[in-house]
Amino acid sequence: MRIKLVVAAAILLSGTACSSAPDQSDSSAHVNTEGGVQASIVQAADVADNEGDVPLSWENYSNRGSVQLLKGGLKQAERIVKETSLYAVDGTREPKVVVYARKNDSDHLYAALIKGEAAYDLGAIAGYSYDQDNQLTVCNLWLFGKEAFKIQGSVGAAASISRYFELVDGVPKPLLVVDEGHALEMDVDHDGQLEVVSAAGTSPRMAVYRWNGGRIERSSLNDALHTDAVSFTDEGAILAAYGQDDRSSYKLYWLQRNGLKHFQTYSREEYESERFVAIPYTSEEVLRIRELADGLHVFEPFVPRKGIATDYGVEAERERDGVLKLSYPHFSIRQSKTDLRPKDSGGVPPEKRYFPEYTAEWIGLPDSEAGGSWYLQRDSTYLSISTAKPYSKEQLLFVAASLRPLEELTLSDGSSPAVVNPPQITREYLFALKAVNEFASAWSRRDPEAGLKWVSEDWKAGKEPEQLDAFFRGTSNPHHMTFELSGKRRVDDHTYLFALRLYEYYSGQPDSILGFPADYGRGWTIEAVREGENEAGEGVWRVRP
Repeated sequence: MRIKLVVAAAILLSGTACSSAPDQSDSSAHVNTEGGVQASIVQAADVADNEGDVPLSWENYSNRGSVQLLKGGLKQAERIVKETSLYAVDGTREPKVVVYARKNDSDHLYAALIKGEAAYDLGAIAGYSYDQDNQLTVCNLWLFGKEAFKIQGSVGAAASISRYFELVDGVPKPLLVVDEGHALEMDVDHDGQLEVVSAAGTSPRMAVYRWNGGRIERSSLNDALHTDAVSFTDEGAILAAYGQDDRSSYKLYWLQRNGLKHFQTYSREEYESERFVAIPYTSEEVLRIRELADGLHVFEPFVPRKGIATDYGVEAERERDGVLKLSYPHFSIRQSKTDLRPKDSGGVPPEKRYFPEYTAEWIGLPDSEAGGSWYLQRDSTYLSISTAKPYSKEQLLFVAASLRPLEELTLSDGSSPAVVNPPQITREYLFALKAVNEFASAWSRRDPEAGLKWVSEDWKAGKEPEQLDAFFRGTSNPHHMTFELSGKRRVDDHTYLFALRLYEYYSGQPDSILGFPADYGRGWTIEAVREGENEAGEGVWRVRP
């Protein structure tokens, strides 16, 4: 299961630091008060061995806000602005957050959590005039290994305050207040756990908040990198800008637990060029990749948008049965419908980096081109990325993170590649659609007897009966639930492609337990093939999962 996140190309929201308004005097019966300001530096990250790595200094961050019981509930409310139900640990939606305006206060909006007869004051969460839905959000999330929720509201034209609370048996406990710029949650160090990132100012100043050793720590990326401008790239890397003219330089880093890992430096002109770091593609190259990929049954090929600094061209070739190889000046990418990871990695566990939609695994092998390769799966396509040149695995990871579906690529002339042979509603298409629908329906019902009637003979060949049975039955929890299906492309007279997403349901667990929103579905492009015809001359179609 994957938690999907949206990573902006760069967080460039302007804004200034702001402070929450003090709690009003009618609140009493303190539940938990941990307000405060940043403390002194408590630790500095270890400096990595490689030249150019940058340590991060982490400081205790004790600004957690406070929670108080409100006497008399919401008797001070002048009007209710918004109500949002929250999931509790037991799966109920009893707790709810109420945003309201208080009498005799025309400066702020406030929030309270209501559970049964109790009302908990969560403090001021927005400016009085900023109550539009897009400027005031309340949501569940899984943060720092805790069931939590977030309230974010605007306090100015380009400034906001974000309050995070842990939910303990449905009761709120203050976790974190971010009052500098705009805050969002992302796995900035790619370790599989979310951190909180804030950005403020037109020249973005960025800070990271993490949970470490039972406390929250904060680190300023600008201070560590000694620059006024830090942002995130589309690939999830950190971009530090130095200088403001044509001679300015950009440095790229991956944030890791022990600091910032530098992997490349470019001039501004190089990085922003449409041909140097960015990779241009012609319609002829795209057509060649598509034709080869179809012939190798790689129906969802991916191409990198960023490379390692050169004038680019790409050569596409069939490396072996079922494997498409794309060769660029400094690296190569292999793609297949089957797993490309080596069966024997020498007993060394892979190094993993987590991204919103996939996990990249570095498997080092002494006899490989550069001591190892990155392996990942995007939709139904397995990929590996390697180089025979003296470029680091961090540089290759940047290439891997830039991968885009071929059909979503923008060509060098600014156009988009046309989808080849979109499916038309013909008799054969209907029979192919029926086969995929029956297959997916049997999967959702956990019915192997019905499902195996609709899969191709070549897919069943070589598989043990237990494997085939397990594919359709799945597990008891989470269990197969339902599916989404749509036609995607006609390859030829004997092959149609469909976009299929199969959903599983985790009984008794709310979304907030596994991450919110939680993605219980796995999707891929599925192939329907014509295996012959029946006595009536109608096509017999089967599915290759």
